[in-house]
Amino acid sequence: MTPSRGHARGRERGRSGWGRVALLGVLSLALAWPAQAYIDPGTGSALVYVVTGVIVSAYFALRGLWYKLVELAFRVRFRAQKCRLAIHCEDPRYETTFLPVLRGLSGRGVEATVFTMYERGDGFEPLPRGMTHVPIPPGLVGYSFLNHLEADLLVTTTPQLDVMTFRRSRKVRHYCHVPHALGESRYVRPFAYDFFDTVLCCGPLLRENIRRIESIRRLPAKRLLETGVPHYDELLARAAGEGGGCPGTVLVAPSWGPLSLFTRFGPGFVREIARKHPVVVRPHPQMRISQSSLYDEVLAIKGVTVDTGPSPAGAMAAAEILVSDISGIVYEFAFIHEKPVVVVGEEAEVDGLEGFFLKDVVSLRERCADFIVTLRPDEVDRLPAVIDETLSRALPERIVEARNGLVHNFGTAGTAAARQIEEILRCP
Repeated sequence: MTPSRGHARGRERGRSGWGRVALLGVLSLALAWPAQAYIDPGTGSALVYVVTGVIVSAYFALRGLWYKLVELAFRVRFRAQKCRLAIHCEDPRYETTFLPVLRGLSGRGVEATVFTMYERGDGFEPLPRGMTHVPIPPGLVGYSFLNHLEADLLVTTTPQLDVMTFRRSRKVRHYCHVPHALGESRYVRPFAYDFFDTVLCCGPLLRENIRRIESIRRLPAKRLLETGVPHYDELLARAAGEGGGCPGTVLVAPSWGPLSLFTRFGPGFVREIARKHPVVVRPHPQMRISQSSLYDEVLAIKGVTVDTGPSPAGAMAAAEILVSDISGIVYEFAFIHEKPVVVVGEEAEVDGLEGFFLKDVVSLRERCADFIVTLRPDEVDRLPAVIDETLSRALPERIVEARNGLVHNFGTAGTAAARQIEEILRCP
């Protein structure tokens, strides 16, 4: 039997619900007072089940009532909101995904309403002709608005449609997902793409993995189109206007958090690289917020250039090799600038993600092993030598060959997406 959307939502709610039940149980035991009484085991078990059932039922009833009240309020407030083509952007960092698509739509004479969960101030690029901007609140309130939208087509980067708070509107005919980076579906949450009608695939690996998930869950086949990564269109344009740097320059641009190179090893490995090469360090912007003391320590590294500009384009153009970890900049650097990368650290765990069901597939990292060299954390002392060895090999042709096989419509994805969206609108 084909699993329904309700089953998917039930599984997701069940996971979070039983976690809360366990927490309530622990608190009940911790706050229990001694009493001079005896209850036989059978009666005790029955009482536990009754009490647990009442608590769980009350929790879901109250939560369901809250969602219904919010949904009802915004259904009445925004009931006049309707359009033919809706574009939903939940965060400013996804603007570079949608701008190439919006330009393509504008060039084809297709009008759209762009719903953003943030205000677009003077610092944002003006939207192309024919695009109407409508800011909506972030979070639950904004999704309540989208859940009652009336449109022929809604395009979004937000995954997990019809799983949690982002629900299908009965008045939206077609839902389309566009990835904001080169991906393979292994590192997204379960059911990320399951209930979309169309996915604009970045490359063949994503397409293969989605089809495999559909087979595992016995889902009907959705429309999977060869689109590419619109974000790469923007990066290519920026790279064309940047100059080069000193020969042998190494860009160190890791992620942030517990798997970051700076968290694991501190800044010492950068000093070792700087003994032989010019180094540009680009700390992740989130470090300034979440790891402020470590961020200040990175800024104080002597003998290196620290880049904290809004765009990494200049730093990537100046470098001949990148050192990173799990950061998404890895594929951008390799495919946009056709230069090699050294990654320190294993691939992220996939337990609890779609990769749990795709453990036996060849990963994107493995398919790029010729020019994305991986070191284990215990091999970090070898980093300077591996950088020299990697720089000594001629790799641009291999990078281009791999890119052609892994990325659809490289450099023209925005145009491709616009054409495909127009075709979807024309379908009855």
